[in-house]
Amino acid sequence: MFGYDYFSEHAKVAGVATPKVLSYEGLWGGGEECAYEVLNFADGKRNAQEIRDAVSAEYGPMPLEIVVEYLKALEKIGVVEQVK
Repeated sequence: MFGYDYFSEHAKVAGVATPKVLSYEGLWGGGEECAYEVLNFADGKRNAQEIRDAVSAEYGPMPLEIVVEYLKALEKIGVVEQVK
């Protein structure tokens, strides 16, 4: 549905603060674009460092802690789960 923000709606209910990735500005894009790619690369095979490296290759250098913060927020709202 256009205009619907799944993350924001579920984050409010779960009491999750807005992750820094949503306001991040990389060299070649940022914000929601980076967040979208972090989620795309979270396939259960890549770790947070590998996800960060892949997103950084597309949008420019990104701090690992921003990716980890977003993955933890996604986990809290039930979008992803940590694979051990």
